[in-house]
Amino acid sequence: MVKDFGTSKPVYKVFCPMYNESKGAFWLSNSAEVKNPYYGKDMLSCGEVQEEIK
Repeated sequence: MVKDFGTSKPVYKVFCPMYNESKGAFWLSNSAEVKNPYYGKDMLSCGEVQEEIK
């Protein structure tokens, strides 16, 4: 939806490869800094920005 309709600020697609028995999962963030919602404080920086959507 973000790609189709656009956004006034950049949105980042972030991927965590370890979540869901190493199947991985992604989330959208308004920051390029990784703050993993799946693992929280235990592995807050696990993941990488895969795409910046403008």
